[in-house]
Formats: sequence, C-alpha cells, structure tokens
Amino acid sequence: MGEPKPPRQNRSINFRLHTLASSLFKGATQYYGAHFGIGLPEMRVLSNLGSEGPLAAYQIVALTAMDKALVSRVLTTLRRRGYVGSSSPKTDPRRRTWRLSKAGQDLVEQLRPEWKRREAIIQAGLSKAEQTVLVDLLDRLLAASEKLRAEEAEQLEPAERKAPVRTRTANGRSYRRAGTEAARGI
Repeated sequence: MGEPKPPRQNRSINFRLHTLASSLFKGATQYYGAHFGIGLPEMRVLSNLGSEGPLAAYQIVALTAMDKALVSRVLTTLRRRGYVGSSSPKTDPRRRTWRLSKAGQDLVEQLRPEWKRREAIIQAGLSKAEQTVLVDLLDRLLAASEKLRAEEAEQLEPAERKAPVRTRTANGRSYRRAGTEAARGI
C-alpha cells in the first residue's frame, strides 16, 4: 500500500470564502465569548444598533443577514441581559423599535476598539489598495450571489404549484393533496 495522498486543495472561490467565513466566525465566537460573554450573533446586533441607532427587527434582519428567528432570539437574550430595550407606538404595537440601553452602549464602546484591532490584524498582510479592491470584489460577489439566489427562487416557484395528487385513505376513499413533496411533508 502506498502512502495516503494529501488532501487536494480546493481552489474554488466559494470554498475559500466559506472557509474564511467559518474561521472568522469560530475565532470571533471564541474571543468575544471568553472576553465579553457574548456570541457573534449578539455582537452583530449590538454593532448595528450602535452604529445605526434604533431599528425595527426587520431592519436588523436586513443589516445582519441573519434570519428572523435568530434575530428574535438574540434580541430576547440581549433584553434579558439588559443590553437593549424596545418601544412601540400605542397605535401599532407590532412596530417595535429596538435600541441600546446604557449598558448596551457601554458594551459597544468596549467592543469597538476590539473590532478594529482584530480586523487590522486579519488585514495586516494587505496593502490599502488591496483592501479597497477586496472590498469591491466582495461586494460584487455578494451582488452576484443575491441575483443568482433570486433567479433560482423564481425558477422554484412554478414547481411548487404542481397539480394536486389523489391520495387514498385506509378506508379506500380518495382525496386531493398538494402536489409538491414539500407541501406533502415528504
């Protein structure tokens, strides 16, 4: 038997971006958890509230690219810990706006220098010009990815509207069910 082959390095941009994102996530989770007692999702919400001011949950979803359920859980956790508060107009309680509390503002002020320090370390091997090009390239890749995702979602919609399927019950009667596997819970 020969020696095992070393793993082939995947040169795919998607693979490299995912690997980078995973490394950044793991490092940030470890560092901020140990030093500040918060996870990356909490940090992202705090950062956006700190830089943008009061926001509705749907705005936090858009700014952080996190799903609604995660944002809801993070806001609940941050409220319990006293870092955020919310208010809503009496005329429409669904229009809740979230803001940093004094404790949340203090935490963001402690975090800001750490965000800048860690980002500077990660980008230290890039010149200012390379950093500018990288930001432009990442923005363009994100735009292309979002466009592809939207186009593929449109292609999936007609498939989800398939004709109903006849199904027989145990007593032999038949009835119509939605035609897609997802709608049938399969």
